[in-house]
Amino acid sequence: MLAAHTSQPLDLPAELAGPGALVERCRAGDEAAWRSLYDEHFEFAWRTARRLGLPEADVEDAVQESFQVAWQQLPTFTWGRFTTWLYRIVANVVSARLRRRRVRDVFAGLFGRAEPGEDTIDGRLEARHTLRSVERILRRLSREKREAFALFEIEGLTHEQIAELTGARVETVRTRLFYARREFQALARELGVEP
Repeated sequence: MLAAHTSQPLDLPAELAGPGALVERCRAGDEAAWRSLYDEHFEFAWRTARRLGLPEADVEDAVQESFQVAWQQLPTFTWGRFTTWLYRIVANVVSARLRRRRVRDVFAGLFGRAEPGEDTIDGRLEARHTLRSVERILRRLSREKREAFALFEIEGLTHEQIAELTGARVETVRTRLFYARREFQALARELGVEP
């Protein structure tokens, strides 16, 4: 009796049954299908990024980045609603962008940097002072921590991109970055450049 039940396909709701024909066509390299998927979900991704707190000026770039990630990760999407999966990607992209923005804001606050675009002698002197202070702190980090910190926080690369560039495992990059952030903050306090 049990064998008869297990041989029957599961009767799942459509949104849980699998990726759907459009996604399957995208996986097969159908550009028209990808364009349709993109067009169908662009507004959703845009609203999601905006509602998660991303400034409007950054939303379109974040949505483009999210769809790039979705395209690269499409083989990993195996079940559930596409919008649920896309939401998670958009949320991760937005989180990373907001984190980088916070780091830049912290640097600006730490080092008293002039407002962007302020092209005055004082502004240029403060910018130079900021750069020297950051360089001084970075020099005191180990090479591995400095590399992870600079590539992630300053250059905006992902953990995966840093791992590829440095030849380290992604987990190792994450660990180095965690300790680099902690050490950077401690060194900033030690050098008296804490806000």
